[in-house]
Amino acid sequence: MATTRRSGKSADPVEERGFVPVDGTELHYRSAGSGPCLVFVHAGVTDSRLWNHQLEAFAGDYRDIAYDLRGFGRSVLPPGPYAHHEDLHRLFDELGVDSAHVVGSSVGAAVAVDFALEHPTRVRSLALVGPALGGYQFTDDATRAGWEAAADAFEDGDLDRVADIESGIWLAGVGRSLDDVDPGVRDLVRTMLLRSYELDDERATERELDPPAIDRLDELAVPVLVVYGDHERADIVDIAELLAERLDDVTVEVLANTAHLPPLERPDGFTATLATFLGRVTDGAFE
Repeated sequence: MATTRRSGKSADPVEERGFVPVDGTELHYRSAGSGPCLVFVHAGVTDSRLWNHQLEAFAGDYRDIAYDLRGFGRSVLPPGPYAHHEDLHRLFDELGVDSAHVVGSSVGAAVAVDFALEHPTRVRSLALVGPALGGYQFTDDATRAGWEAAADAFEDGDLDRVADIESGIWLAGVGRSLDDVDPGVRDLVRTMLLRSYELDDERATERELDPPAIDRLDELAVPVLVVYGDHERADIVDIAELLAERLDDVTVEVLANTAHLPPLERPDGFTATLATFLGRVTDGAFE
């Protein structure tokens, strides 16, 4: 089921909102514009609102689709097994998307890579922002300590404390505090985090690729953009460097004055970087 709305200016694109059925739940999505398809997969500390700026910015040239992973935003996480990359496959089918440029942030980047490995004909390019990667083992002591503290706070039911810790890890990043981040961005991330805690269900279990993506990178045959901030966590930088080393058609960009969420914290700079990459893909510069 889908609904449409038009924003205040008559020249603004019509945005479609709706839900698509997947195994055991429904995924909430938003879509705007027409043309080649551009699909956005959000980070695990956000929901599809991460892409508000990009959804509008690219609607003049692309059919933009941003959706909530199950367990985030308006997509419910039911008990039982699931695979995010197969949810994405179903989303493509339900919305009539033959192939798309796929943009993923953090966990969403890992989902995008898994999807590209399992369904290579459906992906025209990948843009990976602060990417996680299936099979990569995090080793940074500060990040791991933050996760443990967040898990303890969650067990105690102190969800505000969990949101503080996760915001500090990912939104502030390395060498900054949350006071260095725009208050509106802080508030939005906090809202998205608290919503994901409400939807969490420990009975839900994610099925992962076997073998994992880290062992299959040589199978990726599309142009890839990797973007991360100069205040990013050490393991994410390691993943970016690994991708740069292992992939053939790859471009790496480091954005200043941001950490894990450049699309939200530096929307203009990130959008310009993505637009340049997509232009090169369209022009065949990677062939």
